[in-house]
Amino acid sequence: MSSSSAPDTQVVVSLKQLVSVLERENAQLHCKVFKQPLQSLTREGRGVRRLVTLVEPIANLIAEYDHCQIQSVEQQVSPNSAVILPTTEQQHMYRAYEKLIQWCPSIHRLVGPATEADTASFDITLTCKELQKGADGARGDDAATLKTAVAQWFNESRPPPDPPFILRDKGGRGFNHEITRRLLCPVDYNWDDMDVRAAVKEYHPDFRITAHSWLSFLYADGLFKGKYLIMAFQCLFTSPSSAQNEIKSGNTARTSQSSRTTRRTHNHVARLLKMNTVQPRAIAYVATQLRFVLSSCTSWTVMDEDFNHEEFYHNIVDYFELPSSPRKAVELNELFLWWNQKIFGCQNAAHYRPQPVESLSVSLSRRA
Repeated sequence: MSSSSAPDTQVVVSLKQLVSVLERENAQLHCKVFKQPLQSLTREGRGVRRLVTLVEPIANLIAEYDHCQIQSVEQQVSPNSAVILPTTEQQHMYRAYEKLIQWCPSIHRLVGPATEADTASFDITLTCKELQKGADGARGDDAATLKTAVAQWFNESRPPPDPPFILRDKGGRGFNHEITRRLLCPVDYNWDDMDVRAAVKEYHPDFRITAHSWLSFLYADGLFKGKYLIMAFQCLFTSPSSAQNEIKSGNTARTSQSSRTTRRTHNHVARLLKMNTVQPRAIAYVATQLRFVLSSCTSWTVMDEDFNHEEFYHNIVDYFELPSSPRKAVELNELFLWWNQKIFGCQNAAHYRPQPVESLSVSLSRRA
């Protein structure tokens, strides 16, 4: 029996490989007809995790959009029927869908009314598959880049860490090293209190490390101004060298830089993504990546013991996108001005803080 099952298994594997090859060839032929190479979709997808959603599959976002459209039509047909309120998860997905069509032109082109349903369905399936490949690939690449960079930053600090950090091994990070455990400690706990340290190490239920607390690395003269958070953002979105400049220049806003520097970094990730201003979801993405890199978790996962990376990401996104009051909205506006000056420089203010030209002298003189 075992001798006959082995050939059967080999046949199944061979058939699966053949199907995969045929699907790929069919997709390539289809892309030639519609003049969009698969590689361009994969490149476009590299912005999804960075600017849209941390873990949600792209197809799920489109499905949630379709679900909302169906509900809207049903409500119009039967206005007296009970309104079904979306869950928190559904709200997160729909808001992510709105970002998806903003940052992924291919999706925006396909989700409109289709004249040929079968072709549109194939287009969306193929596009989602290639975008997903780029999205997950970029998240893995960013985690690998940041893992090495953070260890180098720590090792180059003065006084040097004891023991030093190993660049590609995370076993000595997390709560196994004084530097990383202090950065990972929630601000709700006083890490200098020896009783607190002992409670955290012993997994006391009153001192759990969860996404319901802001972590210490997020802070420096205020929430979301942490030194390593800024450096991680620069490392992933502008260039690793700009993060090194942060070490040298300190925690001050960047001033005008020479054109030589601008030419040298013209292909940085932010520019490739056409991101001219700091995006809330980009900060949330970097913060989540940094939390993962600081931990001793060896491979990317949503749950790291009691800590939920996805929940942490959504908490940051909601903090930025759903301000609790008009006063908080003003505070966030000033925070993003600070961020944009740090990342893009004061000389690029036209992108992130346009002038209210209608209230300036030229416009006013025309009304007189």
